[in-house]
Amino acid sequence: MTKTRRNQLLAIVLFGLGLLFLYQGGTLLKGIALVLLSVAAILGGTAFSNKRRIEILAGLGLLVGVVFLYFPALTSLRGSAFHLLFASAIAFGMTTSARRFATVGAALCAVTGLVFLYQPFVPGLGKTTLHLLLPGITVFSIVSAQTTLCERISIGLIALGLVSLCQPFLMLFYQTGFQLLLAGLTGFIVVAHR
Repeated sequence: MTKTRRNQLLAIVLFGLGLLFLYQGGTLLKGIALVLLSVAAILGGTAFSNKRRIEILAGLGLLVGVVFLYFPALTSLRGSAFHLLFASAIAFGMTTSARRFATVGAALCAVTGLVFLYQPFVPGLGKTTLHLLLPGITVFSIVSAQTTLCERISIGLIALGLVSLCQPFLMLFYQTGFQLLLAGLTGFIVVAHR
């Protein structure tokens, strides 16, 4: 068995286990499911030669994740939205051929997450910030042609997150600092390893 074939089989097995843990397991297994789905997305993005098929599947995963997140009829599936969005963002970013479109879409997704974080009108949207911010930053960091810009944005988010967590004046900034810090760290790690 070749290394490519082994990686393909491993990606499929990890994807299946990730979905099983996500929908059949408890809290601990859902945490493991995130890791399994993320590793399956990375392996799928590198091991399969038909990148277009992976790109389509990842795009469908992003769509399903957004549907699970915002449609009220599917509240029982809302807990799996983040897992689907994050793993699909990794696979989509690694395989997409429409890099300019993906860069703009990812930037809009991340900016929408930031707007949701600080908007005071609909409190429920603040709970979905990380669901948009992390996939947006991840795809942006993978597909953007400007590595320096990605690094600067990531470092800026890290600094803003740290300042928000350490300042004693505004509770809103303290409450949102972790999301900014996590998004910045994710973006910086992705940019540093691409």
